[in-house]
Amino acid sequence: MSGTFATNRVHGWVGRKDRHPVSVDALVRRADGSETHVILTNCSDEGCRMESREVFLIGEELEIAIPSVGQVKAQVRWALPGSAGARFL
Repeated sequence: MSGTFATNRVHGWVGRKDRHPVSVDALVRRADGSETHVILTNCSDEGCRMESREVFLIGEELEIAIPSVGQVKAQVRWALPGSAGARFL
């Protein structure tokens, strides 16, 4: 297979736009009003990846304060120890 790349999609897989690497300090406000600092490590117009010592729950709704952007509502789509992915609402 010279110069080609094939990907097999898993049933239920949902594509997303390409994300761009960043390193942005942001503040997350949770539904209970608590706040935690995160580092955004990639971003697109649809979502972002956050790194934090906090544990995020899949489905959790957040408000992310992003410098030079403002407050953005988001929902956690995946979560692992030390990081989580959120889709902007």
